[in-house]
Amino acid sequence: MRELLKKYLKKDDGIAAIEFAILAPVFFALLTAIFEICMFVYTNTAAQRAVEDAVYHMRTGNVYAELAASEESAEQWLRREICESLSISGCLSTLTIQLEKYDTNYDVYADSSQPGGVIDAGASGILMRVETTVEVPNLVFTDAIFGTDNLTITSGLTFMTEPY
Repeated sequence: MRELLKKYLKKDDGIAAIEFAILAPVFFALLTAIFEICMFVYTNTAAQRAVEDAVYHMRTGNVYAELAASEESAEQWLRREICESLSISGCLSTLTIQLEKYDTNYDVYADSSQPGGVIDAGASGILMRVETTVEVPNLVFTDAIFGTDNLTITSGLTFMTEPY
């Protein structure tokens, strides 16, 4: 019996398979978490860039010619411009936009989140703040880490409309 036990203790044929079985789940979980974090950072950057691109047209007044030729409101146009730049499923249904206009004393005099408030690009020389939030469906680990089905990405930009 003792010789049989020594024989099995000396053999190391399957040790690599056992090590792989122990370490593989940890390795793949780490790999998936890194991928998910990279996707979130990319989506966050893309959302900020989409807001910057859409706001550029508002800031320079280029949107007015387009809005005059269409039946679209400024809010519909802004939502469409942002969501076309993002590859997020359900963007139009989860996107919220808040636009604030400031007077010369930097006090808010128009806020789209107030009852009856609408998004309007305004005239030239007005200080404005646009803030957007959009929900991003998670992949694997964000539900386990944050306890939610979706993550919210917030992007914002403060600008002054240019004379046009």
